[in-house]
Amino acid sequence: MTKWIGATLFAAVFAVACGGGNSMTGPGMSSPGSGGDSGSAGAVTLMAVSPVAGATGVPVGSPITFRFSGAMGSGMEQYMDLHMGDLSGAEIPMNCAWSADRTLVTCTPTSPLASRMMYAIHLGGGMTSANGGAVDCTPGLGMGGQWIMGGMMTGTHGGMGWGMMGSGWRNANGSYGMVFIFTTA
Repeated sequence: MTKWIGATLFAAVFAVACGGGNSMTGPGMSSPGSGGDSGSAGAVTLMAVSPVAGATGVPVGSPITFRFSGAMGSGMEQYMDLHMGDLSGAEIPMNCAWSADRTLVTCTPTSPLASRMMYAIHLGGGMTSANGGAVDCTPGLGMGGQWIMGGMMTGTHGGMGWGMMGSGWRNANGSYGMVFIFTTA
């Protein structure tokens, strides 16, 4: 827990010190500020993702879950998807359900995932909380997530042009949200 808090604090300080994202963290990936409302009262942040980025041996029947620090807005599950391979790969249909307090969403693929296959969880960057504020996904960096920036946007997003995606996918930092990669058993 201490390492996660330290990594998150470092990422936040680094993003501010670098002017909100002019530094590179890898080929085509920058580490911009969140664009979220983390400085305002009642701000909602991403708290957990499962399976975690980099996980291997994930059971093919595992659900995809996201936990937030506060209630999420209605319909935000439409900005959570799963791709086979990378972000240009086919989207895997999922059914998503929220907890009663709208802080946990559990998405279950409509059919079991393929064995020994890489999958990409895509979390939209323009989601809103129940009070209409932007959601801060920056803690996802400490969970192995990466901002989806120019160099990562190859081809299409599951067959749709990146420029045709709605505002729920776009973060104020210029990204198309975050990606979390895992591999099945």
